[in-house]
Amino acid sequence: MNKPLKDTSPYGTSILKSVDILKYMADEPHSKGVSEIARDLNMNRATVYKLLETLQLVGFVHKKQSDSTYTLGPGLARLAHRAYEQLDIASIAQPFLEVLNRETKETIHLGIADENMVVYVAKLESTQAVRMHSRVGNASPLYCTGIGKALLSTWGEEALDHYVRNTEFRRYTPSTITDGITLRSALQDIRKNGYAMDNCEHEEEVRCIAFPLYKDGVLYGAFSVTAPSYRMDDHTVKRYIPLMKACQDKILAAL
Repeated sequence: MNKPLKDTSPYGTSILKSVDILKYMADEPHSKGVSEIARDLNMNRATVYKLLETLQLVGFVHKKQSDSTYTLGPGLARLAHRAYEQLDIASIAQPFLEVLNRETKETIHLGIADENMVVYVAKLESTQAVRMHSRVGNASPLYCTGIGKALLSTWGEEALDHYVRNTEFRRYTPSTITDGITLRSALQDIRKNGYAMDNCEHEEEVRCIAFPLYKDGVLYGAFSVTAPSYRMDDHTVKRYIPLMKACQDKILAAL
């Protein structure tokens, strides 16, 4: 007797339809009403209404009382934040950072933002005689490190305003940025150039080039090449930047 074919159809069509609605709303610049969503997605209006009511209940959509249209809700932002926290950026970036480490023979760091600090989550040692004393898990200020400034360069104005107001700008070296105005000017240059520099700002005689890892509105972290200033002159910086840009592109493509 032939066995019945295994049912390979997806379970929970309501879930799939809800996902379609959320994706549709994510691509739309303005709030949408039930009839518009039903028409554009070729769904039954009553079904769309029931799904939207459920999505509103869990915070995935928000209903505007003024015109009864819908936008994405704060519940999705919380989920996105948790997904970001669980993403193992170090494992994803590792093979590309290893190539960069071989190309430069210098110390490579990968860091993420943790409140008002940068925390190093990966480090590849230099093969040169003089090495950096940083350790995975250590935290450093955002405003005076290459990775920290690369991270800050992706922040919105509101978050940046809050950071500047609540940061004590400690001077670590004669080159340390010690005020918000200078920091904002530096961040403008970073956004223009696509990378950040730490010119002996956190540690004397240590320079650093850093690139952010920012994609589709999500900041995953930043990575850097760090070396003593005598090995990291301006000519060397120019030579490393294309290598780091290629590394950035490959990591972002893998995310």
